[in-house]
Amino acid sequence: MSENPRVDWSVVEGLLPDGWRERAVELRLVKPNLPQHMNTKVTDIGQVLRLVFYQVALNTGLQTAAAAFAAGKLLDISPVALHYWMKKLGRYLAELLGRLVGDSHAMFVPERWAGYEIVGTDATCVQRPGSTGTTARVHRALRLTDLRVVGVKVTDEKGGETFRRFDAEPGQLWIGDRLYANPPGVAWVKGRGAQVLVRYNRGSLPLYDASGRALDVLGKLAKLRKPGWFRQWQAFVHPAQGERIQGRLCAVRLPADKAQQARERLHREQGADVTAESLAMADFVVVFTTVPSNELHCTQILELYRLRWQIELDFKRDKSTTGLDRLPNHLPSTIESWIYAKLLVHQILRKLADSGSAFPPSAFADGIGPQCRHAA
Repeated sequence: MSENPRVDWSVVEGLLPDGWRERAVELRLVKPNLPQHMNTKVTDIGQVLRLVFYQVALNTGLQTAAAAFAAGKLLDISPVALHYWMKKLGRYLAELLGRLVGDSHAMFVPERWAGYEIVGTDATCVQRPGSTGTTARVHRALRLTDLRVVGVKVTDEKGGETFRRFDAEPGQLWIGDRLYANPPGVAWVKGRGAQVLVRYNRGSLPLYDASGRALDVLGKLAKLRKPGWFRQWQAFVHPAQGERIQGRLCAVRLPADKAQQARERLHREQGADVTAESLAMADFVVVFTTVPSNELHCTQILELYRLRWQIELDFKRDKSTTGLDRLPNHLPSTIESWIYAKLLVHQILRKLADSGSAFPPSAFADGIGPQCRHAA
């Protein structure tokens, strides 16, 4: 372990976007070069970032993090002051994250997708400290070009995943998995002038043809006889209230090995309850979208959903590498900064891995003392 903690922290600082200190001054987060008698404890945003990264990386509470840094003579502020910082850091952390993501999310630029701003939705089960089971869910909506949070909600463990938790805007294309595929959710997004792309859910998203007859989805999929074949069909959603919503069903048959993996997963998840229809659906990727075909071709829609799934896998890795399934507190005023800080730490870890550099074991903990490692 390094004898000089500042050397290790400098590695992390070097991976932050250029001008990160200056931007904090521009946003009036810190006022550098103030005389000590003004009782200003923080004159360098790096002091606060180090503390925040430590807190979210090790999943400690505000009190534990503040005490650890005070004991290590790194920064002496109270838990209340740290909470205040977390309340006001959201915009700044969002800017750093957007610049750090950079080209890695260039595949989601609006120019590539008929001008739409792509928004991905996701819900993460989280636990309170000391809990052994799910105690809450964090529902988040991220603009995928830069991972900017456009909506975040915290519910109890029974809070279901739905588009209705967020405020969609015209010009956006909202993407969700099967749990978001239902008429009320589709109607909610469409009613706000945005578009929808969801993984088709046979149980919760009934579809109809132009005459109002139930769409025979399995019958249509049977026409895709070879792996890689794709097709689209006009489809309508009938919400309980309001007019029907026109869209289309886009599908592609999977290669044999991928289809077999999907069937095996169904058997593991559903056991004896798995149905022949579910197993037949496992041969395909099927999505529903309200985006007109003259704006995005069927293959583009399928590609976009596949790219969204890559982001979903990234979120899952967050849970193992940065503990995104642990939430030290459920304060609405700090949850957004907490998510941004988590995603920033994840991006820093990726950059270190991509560059072939070894992550300094003490980058967040050196000089703080053993008590913080025990708390982690």
